[in-house]
Amino acid sequence: MTDMPNITAGDDLFSRNIGTFTQEQQARLQKSKVTIIGCGGLGGYVISELARMGTGCLNLCDPDFFSPSNINRQLFATSATLGVNKALAAAEAVQKLHDRTSVHALPGRFQDVQNTIFAETDVVVDCLDSINSRLELAGLCKKKMLPLVHGAVYSWYGQTGVQSVNGNLIQQLYASQQAIPDKKISVIACTVAVVASIQAAETCKLLLDIPSPLRDNWMSIDLKHMTFDLAINA
Repeated sequence: MTDMPNITAGDDLFSRNIGTFTQEQQARLQKSKVTIIGCGGLGGYVISELARMGTGCLNLCDPDFFSPSNINRQLFATSATLGVNKALAAAEAVQKLHDRTSVHALPGRFQDVQNTIFAETDVVVDCLDSINSRLELAGLCKKKMLPLVHGAVYSWYGQTGVQSVNGNLIQQLYASQQAIPDKKISVIACTVAVVASIQAAETCKLLLDIPSPLRDNWMSIDLKHMTFDLAINA
């Protein structure tokens, strides 16, 4: 019987990132701090992807607890985490993944811990499911001069965009009546994963100063008919 090799992550942990990122960019990611507001559907995938890309610090904020209806689309919702706070469960999952990402769980509303979460962060990621909360978060980010990466999903459809430090994208988007409805609706895992992956990509671009057509702009996503439409934000 062949013995199993003794495999450790070591310095090889993010080696497959190199080529897409330079060594300098990877080092910069490992010094970056990102705050994710909402650790369920979108948030779960964003957290996992940012940790796997080597982001140095993740602040995770969510007051909610996992329930059975979350399992169809929320990465960290399992039979073992039912009844567990989403931020705490996500933090534990990242800690099991590797030790290169420092993770801080804030199991409360972002409104109640804003002095903590906005004090030390480079980018904020909106993974909320309430229009009013999104608007409030966007206003806080603008006040604190922090870029905000937005995402929303329902059924086969989603939207994502980036509000710059002086931007007003979220207010414009939801005032336009083109936004995702704020109600309990069907959501499937593939839509969540696609939108969250774009959010993770845009977060990395912000951290690495890589230009993006989504800066102060947004994109609608239709996975049923496979269309991705980039808006031109005037």
